[in-house]
Amino acid sequence: MKTAISIGNFDAVHQGHIALVRAARKCVLREGRVEIWTFDPPPVSVLNPSLPLHRLTTFQERSKLLLDAGADAVRKITPTAELLGESPESFIEQVVKESSPEYVVEGEGFRFGKNRSGTTDTLRALGERFGFSLVLIEPVVVTLSGGAQRASSSSIRTLLLQGRVNDAKVMLNRDVKVTGIVTKGNQRGREMGVPTANLTHVNTMLPKDGIYAGSGEVGGKRYTAAISIGTKPTFGAHERVLEAHLISFDGDLEHYGWPLTVTISQWIREQVKFDSMESLRVQIESDIQEVINRIESTQ
Repeated sequence: MKTAISIGNFDAVHQGHIALVRAARKCVLREGRVEIWTFDPPPVSVLNPSLPLHRLTTFQERSKLLLDAGADAVRKITPTAELLGESPESFIEQVVKESSPEYVVEGEGFRFGKNRSGTTDTLRALGERFGFSLVLIEPVVVTLSGGAQRASSSSIRTLLLQGRVNDAKVMLNRDVKVTGIVTKGNQRGREMGVPTANLTHVNTMLPKDGIYAGSGEVGGKRYTAAISIGTKPTFGAHERVLEAHLISFDGDLEHYGWPLTVTISQWIREQVKFDSMESLRVQIESDIQEVINRIESTQ
């Protein structure tokens, strides 16, 4: 059985990553095997641990997305100082010993080995030595609201930091979703008649602070959601949280400890500090109506 592999972070599993999987499949056809080798956590967590990690997927989420895209297996590479200090030749030799690929599929900017010194030219030469062919694919360019842009995980992080969830969706070719555990909050939303699901244990990057339109699914039913991300400035200093008001949901949000996945679809407004609970309540009512209008206009 012929095997094609691709090595990288694959954090976002964006359109460019999907193109790598499809190119690998094309090399080995249906009867062959496609393996994706993904670093988790990313190497920067070892090389520069002081930098904040903005994960776009957990390993489990990434694996499912890659398998759905056509991979047969997803291998986790756990980075260590020793591993990242290996020469390009030594690193690829270990890969060949484990997988014996006929093809290695990468993008033009692929770098590997100590100090990222290995290039695609290095990889092509190592292919001649170890018996695999290098297949390079062109970057995938997508059309966003600000113009054409190459799909990349760093670009998606930038889009999320700007609150541009629509553009991030285009680059990902799927909805922006966040999963967390419903936890008891300060219940001020309930006091104002708009109970919210307070999400904690979120292991992936949140978009820019603000109010968003989206949805959440409970018990197999999807509900339109008004979503707040931020530090609750009206009530003083708080940790950054995501709260989702599930519109028309009449179930029990006081049952805690269950996972909830929220789809974040559209930016509504900045998060601001209000002078009173009443002015905040009025704005929340306006936000909910705006969310309903936005979601209905896309259906």
